[in-house]
Amino acid sequence: MSVRDLQRAVTRERILGAVLALVAEGRADDIAVPEVSRRSGVSLATIYRYFPTKDVLLDAAADEPARQAVGVSHGEMTDGPAYLRTLWRSFAGMLPLVRRQPASEAGRAMRARRYPVSRAWFADRIAGAGIAPDSPEGARLVRLSLLLSSSLAFLDLHDRQGLDADAAADDVEWAVAALQRATAADQRRADDGTERHA
Repeated sequence: MSVRDLQRAVTRERILGAVLALVAEGRADDIAVPEVSRRSGVSLATIYRYFPTKDVLLDAAADEPARQAVGVSHGEMTDGPAYLRTLWRSFAGMLPLVRRQPASEAGRAMRARRYPVSRAWFADRIAGAGIAPDSPEGARLVRLSLLLSSSLAFLDLHDRQGLDADAAADDVEWAVAALQRATAADQRRADDGTERHA
């Protein structure tokens, strides 16, 4: 990496770090780019050179915790369980941000920005396992996988149930695999014309 590339990476991290700090502090229900500029020490012109619109800035900030944790953006991940484990270890190190996110408008907006990418990733993995993600069963599996791997699930497992990040990820990996097996069995029965017996 050249010195110039390193400078760009540091500037980008300062800008996104300021956005995440504002969310973590609960002062960011309506994040303003001038506030990000003051907080990061980066000029408005430079921020807009990196992120041409506020939406682009917020999209990048929504993906930043995952990118920092595992070195790739959410859409680039390949190994779901390893990604989740690494991400949740990172969440354990930034609990104020993770706890604040669902309580602030900006945090909810960041979560909403990540949703389409997360949903598409799970749909692709489910399709790869032979389950039609647009079938009622597949859509249910996608929804539950998203729920189980969410930051809200992390907070419940960590804060309320006392699990560390690795134990919480183990539980989620087991649950998603069990749901996937059950969904595949339901689809096989539906394809065979047999009914499910509870």
